[in-house]
Amino acid sequence: CDVVNRGVAYEDGRLFVASFDGRLFALSSEDGSVLWEADTIVDRSKNYTVTGAPRLAAGNVIIGNGGGEFGVRGYITAYDTKTGSQSWRFYTVPGNPADGFENEAMEMAAETWTGEWWTLGGGGTVWDSMTYDPELDLLYVGVGNGSPWNIAERSPGGGDNLFLSSIVALRPATGEYVWHYQTTPGDQWDYTATQQMILADLEMDGKTIPALMQAPKNGFFYVLDRRDGTLLKADPYVKVTWAKGVDLATGRPNVVPEARYHQTKAGAPPYIGFPSPLGGHNWHPMAYSPNTNLVYLPAQDMNFPFVPDADFKPTQLAPNFGVDMHAIAMPPQQEVRDSIRKAAEGHLLAWDPVAQKEVWRVPHGGIWNGGVLATAGGLVFQGNRKGYLAAYDDRTGDKLWEMDAQTGIVAPPVSYAVDGEQYIAVVAGWGGAFPLALGEMSHLDEGPQVNRSRVLVFKLGGTASLPEKEPLIRAASTAPASFGTEEQIARGHVRYERFCGNCHGGTAVSGGVLPDLRYAAALSDQDLWF
Repeated sequence: CDVVNRGVAYEDGRLFVASFDGRLFALSSEDGSVLWEADTIVDRSKNYTVTGAPRLAAGNVIIGNGGGEFGVRGYITAYDTKTGSQSWRFYTVPGNPADGFENEAMEMAAETWTGEWWTLGGGGTVWDSMTYDPELDLLYVGVGNGSPWNIAERSPGGGDNLFLSSIVALRPATGEYVWHYQTTPGDQWDYTATQQMILADLEMDGKTIPALMQAPKNGFFYVLDRRDGTLLKADPYVKVTWAKGVDLATGRPNVVPEARYHQTKAGAPPYIGFPSPLGGHNWHPMAYSPNTNLVYLPAQDMNFPFVPDADFKPTQLAPNFGVDMHAIAMPPQQEVRDSIRKAAEGHLLAWDPVAQKEVWRVPHGGIWNGGVLATAGGLVFQGNRKGYLAAYDDRTGDKLWEMDAQTGIVAPPVSYAVDGEQYIAVVAGWGGAFPLALGEMSHLDEGPQVNRSRVLVFKLGGTASLPEKEPLIRAASTAPASFGTEEQIARGHVRYERFCGNCHGGTAVSGGVLPDLRYAAALSDQDLWF
């Protein structure tokens, strides 16, 4: 999903940041010196990474990890902010029962798994969102997808597979389990619940409810009572085909039979469902305004063919999906490729969390648009895939201002003040799972987006300007002569999509983050032999 970092934390002169290889650092905010360093990875033989931002609560700095598809077991760890000593660790999926369970929560979770899931890791990594409520003294943790995606490979007898795709409430001082709510029981679509959680007091049925709101990948917007995890609202905010609503009494989605793609009979058409594994909303943060009582979120509609991988074999050399990833490769006809790319639609959505309805939207012409900032001045700021940072009226969605950042923007803007003067800042740059794995689908009309990583800061009356935008220049692509049998070419196609396409793009079309292999002068046809 790219070598990214989603932020830092600060407290009492200490900056906390994690590195991609899983180390957590406390730095002096005065001179940048390392105050302490902790290795957060429990098993260096596994492909754990860290891309998320640390969170602070109860004297601890708390960090999760990524790598679910590479066969790891998810967990979060808390460290003392002053010393770096480990305070506690909470696993989000159970391990081998023969080794004993770390706590009663893991013993309970294990009852929802079948087979020998621990041999494949299970997934459930906490690679992004955590939120702390100081009044209730609860830390809310968003848990990721199952690994492999295909539940027939991961937990062949089915089951809810706790705590996959769940919001888990813990005591931040001890890591004690308090409650959980699972958005997608038995997840097999990569529907993580790692998306941002917003805490707000909402007026519902004449009562003020301490609420937790989340718009996870699965396409439903959830409102929970954050005291005990009771489900209050759940309605689709994007196109959803995998389930016909959520039962408020049980809290469970009404999954349609065809979405259980692992049960598809031979010869039957594949299940092509909404949302895709990229989600109706991915990691890009949403925002809430107490002035309008609206949530502003970067929503997106895109489907995906979920086809079981008949030749699945676990490996640490490539992601373990358990679904046939080469089935999504773009067809050779250019007009068909263009129609597929344009069918994926993203928009800035203003959502009423109490009425559970759309108030307004701003179309963006494609998915993977930036995180959102709402201000008390009645503005909503968002960057987008086309490379513009814009400000909108928070009640109407009217565009009031925009600026060409010369690169795609996926991060959220932030606001701060110095000596009474307000600034808006954003980390501009193009990257992530979408332009890596689905390169051609991320292209603009003029070609791939370019990554120009910068920090851009704005204020009223600012006079700075960016250097002139450099045109994208490429050498002509000369396709090598085809060789090999049809069977060999087909096998090479499958191997490329599994081992290479996730970064270099489906059918070797780059999305602008990594070099495009089709233009690599150093590569010959023999170099691409599988």
